[in-house]
Amino acid sequence: MKLEGHDQLIAKLNQLPVKLQKKHSRAAIAKAARRLVKAAKEKCPKRSGQLKKSLGFKPRTYKSGVYAIVGPRSGFRTVDDNGRVHDPAKIAHLVEFGHGGPHAAEAHPFLRPAFDATVKSNTTLIADELRKGIEQEAK
Repeated sequence: MKLEGHDQLIAKLNQLPVKLQKKHSRAAIAKAARRLVKAAKEKCPKRSGQLKKSLGFKPRTYKSGVYAIVGPRSGFRTVDDNGRVHDPAKIAHLVEFGHGGPHAAEAHPFLRPAFDATVKSNTTLIADELRKGIEQEAK
């Protein structure tokens, strides 16, 4: 998602020192990512519940901008009574898109519909948070 149509806001943000740009951008992206994760958890199919529990985000700052990586986190691996290992981080893409093979499974998308449902409100949220950050630094 790229913040477009807010040219004045982006121009004011670019006038701030880089450290402050990243600080306020990271906070805004984190708020939007929390909202996206919440929507994804609501849409996530429940079998054992581990996939839903594992959903989260990591904010990342690079030279090209600030991003949030949203998806299953590691560390939610479980072993069932039959000794089979279930790791949500390794099956999330199979649930989202489905798969073929001898035991084919239909797709049960949860991340993409959550993104589509929250993209407009998250864009507005990011713009509002950046505006607040710029006003805070202007004082």
